[in-house]
Amino acid sequence: MVTGIDEAARSQNSLYVFVWIWLVALLAVGLTLFGLPIPRVVAVALIFAVAAIKAVLVLRNYMHLKHEHFLIYLIVLVPLLFFIGLALALVPDLVFRHAM
Repeated sequence: MVTGIDEAARSQNSLYVFVWIWLVALLAVGLTLFGLPIPRVVAVALIFAVAAIKAVLVLRNYMHLKHEHFLIYLIVLVPLLFFIGLALALVPDLVFRHAM
């Protein structure tokens, strides 16, 4: 006899397996991008994009953040925006340093 709890657990396990398959597929995509004859900057950008997608999958499904309040996303977003702003602020130093 299958109860509602057993069915929910089975559904949750199938979700974990589905997400794991996606993670393995994205790993294969990242490794394939490494071997393609494309410019290094493009390959690195695409590999980082694939890594970001994998991170979101892990955060939402295995760390159960898809059920969290919106504030948890702000806690991550604000430091990320500061990081991007500070990194962009350093671009002129890098450009002028190499021009000299």
